[in-house]
Amino acid sequence: MNIKSFEKISLNGRVSFGINCLESTLQYLDYNVDEWRIVLEYLWDFTSVKYIDDWSGIISEIIPENLLEFKFYEEHDFEYLDEKNFEYLYNLYQNIDEKIDFVITSIYNIGTSHAYTKIVEYGQDSLDELEILINYLIENEVPLPDITPFKSLSIDENKGWGNSFVGSRLSKIL
Repeated sequence: MNIKSFEKISLNGRVSFGINCLESTLQYLDYNVDEWRIVLEYLWDFTSVKYIDDWSGIISEIIPENLLEFKFYEEHDFEYLDEKNFEYLYNLYQNIDEKIDFVITSIYNIGTSHAYTKIVEYGQDSLDELEILINYLIENEVPLPDITPFKSLSIDENKGWGNSFVGSRLSKIL
């Protein structure tokens, strides 16, 4: 897959593609995707949040590598994650394949790549992060999602961010 194919796709579209990569990874590794719904919902919130800080805050707390630093909720002052969701995710993440952690972290990197900057031209920073993800999945023989549905999310709309949409709707379409 050529990264240039994503040049006209908005940041919302790139993050959405990344989330679909996570779904593909879960399926490829034979995980029950429904058990991962909470993670997917947090990730899909990117496409509808008003402030990127809110999204990046919760995602940084749920990245497996970060969350698994703590055995108990009380060991950390979580700003966004409640105790019930912490316990669920802590149990979910036990013995997960490193590919899942990598993909979730990559989605976070794509989503925050333009957090404090203006998206210029094709948004090279997010393209670079997306390329890292795509290459990793190819190297690990994880099937990539079809890019076609994401091409409708133009980088020209809304100053590079693209249209807002409910991500789970796009996920169900794919």
